[in-house]
Amino acid sequence: MSRQGDRRWRGVGAFLLIAGGLAGTLTDISGPEGAGTLLLLGFPLAILGLVLVVQGKRASLAIRVECSRHRHLPERLQARRTGRPPRG
Repeated sequence: MSRQGDRRWRGVGAFLLIAGGLAGTLTDISGPEGAGTLLLLGFPLAILGLVLVVQGKRASLAIRVECSRHRHLPERLQARRTGRPPRG
């Protein structure tokens, strides 16, 4: 993992965290109309941004592995080492 790539992911995370916080602030400022929609969009952005700030590039790699067909590979390798049949 390159440092520059990791910094980019963390920078994107900081941007999303700030955008989510601004969405929450704008929800408080604006009236009751449309406030729930803005908050529903801002809260997940803030959570995603926080994860990216803390984990950096590792978070994106973990999501990519989880969405691929190789997500069961560590379980199967462990089962092969111990001699048990793999689950699923």
